[in-house]
Amino acid sequence: MIYDNRERGLHAVLFPVDEVDVYAETKPGLKEKIPRKKALVNADTRRVLSVVGSTYKVMLNRDALRLAEKCCIAAFPNTAPANWRVFSVEAPKSGGRCHIDLSHAGPIPAYDWSFTRSGQDRYDPFVRVTNSYNGTRRFAIHFGLVRFKCTNGMVVWDQSIKLSFTHDEPEIERRIEREIDEGKFRAVTERFGRQADRLRKLNIPMKCFRPIVLSALGIRKPEDLPPDRLDDWDWLEEKIDDIIEKYALEFGENGEALLNVVTDIATRPPSGGGRYGFIRRERHDLQRRAGAWLSSFAESLDRRNFDLNAYLDEPSDQLLRS
Repeated sequence: MIYDNRERGLHAVLFPVDEVDVYAETKPGLKEKIPRKKALVNADTRRVLSVVGSTYKVMLNRDALRLAEKCCIAAFPNTAPANWRVFSVEAPKSGGRCHIDLSHAGPIPAYDWSFTRSGQDRYDPFVRVTNSYNGTRRFAIHFGLVRFKCTNGMVVWDQSIKLSFTHDEPEIERRIEREIDEGKFRAVTERFGRQADRLRKLNIPMKCFRPIVLSALGIRKPEDLPPDRLDDWDWLEEKIDDIIEKYALEFGENGEALLNVVTDIATRPPSGGGRYGFIRRERHDLQRRAGAWLSSFAESLDRRNFDLNAYLDEPSDQLLRS
């Protein structure tokens, strides 16, 4: 996967795409056109990206980015268009699919993105556009929040602001324009503020962090690991414990520290040279799970007589409802 900066990342994914007919050699020297199929080709490298159905509508990454920018302004009308900038690109080397993130730089009038006691821990909105040329991803625009200080991010889990379309759906741009509503985004960000306040007030012993983090992000220890893989698992647990200790020292043993551990690992999954990878989900899925976990956990806190020990007894049932 490419995790790149703005210039190199955009250059890697903003290439033109040609649509060409597909042929099969049915006999030596005889090629026949395959009906209802076409190939998508990187026009710069002439590399075949995929073979898709003839009704598949190509959404160029350049056009997908333009739609995401329109969503940014529609969702946050108090922001200046020039302040929305691409800050992250995630894609495989083939360029067959990608995630492009835009975040807002600068203050947003009429919005308060400071949710901590001190007012210094700011969360900024970001918008992620997902697109593909190989049918592996729907065209989608996701809304998220990123911690300004360390860029920990999560994709907000809220069906009311979900924008996702298959590549054969008509009038995608018009449908996006109809569904973007500033009020929906304001409600979601205000809800996040309330959830953050609840987490800050919730005492959680540091020893309880790791099982919640692993379950929230869907990281599981496989059974019957050979000795060398057991060493790799122990290494991963040590890395997670280091991250837990870092945030527990910054925020205390509470839900706010826990949220930052979850979003930190979702944004920067621990990895090491030669280590067996137990975290195989891409960053988008991890950040989506972080948002889903926050929503689920906040619901649990809203119930009467919330019991942390009971919550920990069956974390997979309670945390992975996404």
